[in-house]
Amino acid sequence: MADKEHVIAVDSGTQSVRAILFDSEGREVTIAQAPHKPYFSLQPGWAEQDTADYWEQFCQVTKRVMKESRVDPKAIAGLGITTQRTTSIPVDRDGKALRPAIIWLDQRKTDTPPPLSTGARALFGVAGLSEAIRYVRKHSKFLWIRDHEPEVYRNTHKFLQVSGWFVKKLTGEFKDSVGMVTGLWPLDFKKLAWHSLGMVYEAFGAEPSQMVDVFAPDTVLGHVTGPAAAETGLPEGLPVVVGAGDKQSELLGAGGIDPEIGVISFGTAACMDIITRRYVSDGALRFFAWPGAVPRTWDIEMFIYRGFWMITWFKQEFGYRESLEAERREIPPEAIFDEVIRSIPAGSMGLMLQPHWSPMTSSKFGKGSIIGFGDVHTRAHIYRAILEGIGYELRRLYELVRKKTGVTVSEIRVGGGGSRSDAAVQIAADIFNLPVSRLATSEICALGAAIDAAVGCGMFGSFESAVASMVKKGRTFEPVPASHRVYDDLYHGVYAATYNKLEPLYRKIASITGYPPAD
Repeated sequence: MADKEHVIAVDSGTQSVRAILFDSEGREVTIAQAPHKPYFSLQPGWAEQDTADYWEQFCQVTKRVMKESRVDPKAIAGLGITTQRTTSIPVDRDGKALRPAIIWLDQRKTDTPPPLSTGARALFGVAGLSEAIRYVRKHSKFLWIRDHEPEVYRNTHKFLQVSGWFVKKLTGEFKDSVGMVTGLWPLDFKKLAWHSLGMVYEAFGAEPSQMVDVFAPDTVLGHVTGPAAAETGLPEGLPVVVGAGDKQSELLGAGGIDPEIGVISFGTAACMDIITRRYVSDGALRFFAWPGAVPRTWDIEMFIYRGFWMITWFKQEFGYRESLEAERREIPPEAIFDEVIRSIPAGSMGLMLQPHWSPMTSSKFGKGSIIGFGDVHTRAHIYRAILEGIGYELRRLYELVRKKTGVTVSEIRVGGGGSRSDAAVQIAADIFNLPVSRLATSEICALGAAIDAAVGCGMFGSFESAVASMVKKGRTFEPVPASHRVYDDLYHGVYAATYNKLEPLYRKIASITGYPPAD
């Protein structure tokens, strides 16, 4: 009998899905990737996805991995799954989707939700949650479906996320991981369980019976059925584990099981995440604590909605020359930009950027800014200022977390596409004055899902031993003292004060232009 020394992870994101076979040392044995069909918008601000596409691409990548790998299927301990978060799929009793998925990018809302009962208003008022519940009711997808698609709502047996959709297709079970639940779902985040008060569900526009059973992120939720094995190419009977959402999985995949390790994801959205074993919350919504990828932990998440998306924006608007050069040399455009900004000193010669190209969760009036222009500045200075602005903002959010929790980070690890840029990683090291390390694999999200499955299926007896075996660091960037001094002075003397000084002007812009509209 083959030893169980391998695990498959499936990472289903907004744009594509990947299946990766990892060994017990965290090495990628086989990888398959397939693009999702683009999501569609029937009205401005909507974002929907055909649920059949999720399953078709899932089957495509798992079949390829099983076909291309020379590993004995009996040596595979289990399947770990991580997906995008906050996607709603209403299904009937057979698990059939009743409409396309409403994905996390969707901006629809209910402008005039029906009034709450007297008891609910009193409950939330006493708890000081009236404004939070007002936000929930405007943005709840359950409530929107109930009010705008009543027939769909009447036939909805369960509301699933993409992860729960996969579990149902693979195992026949209506189950998911508590680590997948973030945002506008009626979870008691402190207790890591669905709320017990019916009045909470009234606010969300859902019923307790419409929620699937949720389990710890290292729980085997079921086994691949015969029909699912035929469709996916996976071994029949393979254990299925859903770890946690993509960001929580990145934290685990980077080895962030100690609060002293911060993990930055330089992705489309830029995040900094820290594990905690004590639930914390921030009433101002400047950071969040979501269920973690390790049981009975939480992931403190600091978020810039438009993170390395800004680099894409810059390349599209200003980087045509560098993109052509990168194509000619067959290297990533980021490598060309790293060369271009190499001679620009820390601080971009006084050019400073605030990266709120989309409003912050804590302030819908947030806007981006670039200040300090002079005749010495070029496109390259703007590029470097973007990297520095992302670093400044992540430091600002981290200092809020440190002040509230007492957690102090001693090292940072990075993932996401932007972590390929030496300049971006070095700037982070200099701004935080901490060593910043890449990981041996760029697939840290999938690796996190693999670790959850490896522990859940018995390959390892603990998360500590799994991380010690499967997570490997790559190159480490040490902070440059002279650069840190410049960044520290600019951060305290300018950046930390910039938003508060500009926020009244942002509100004035909104009142004149009507954007963003008043609630």
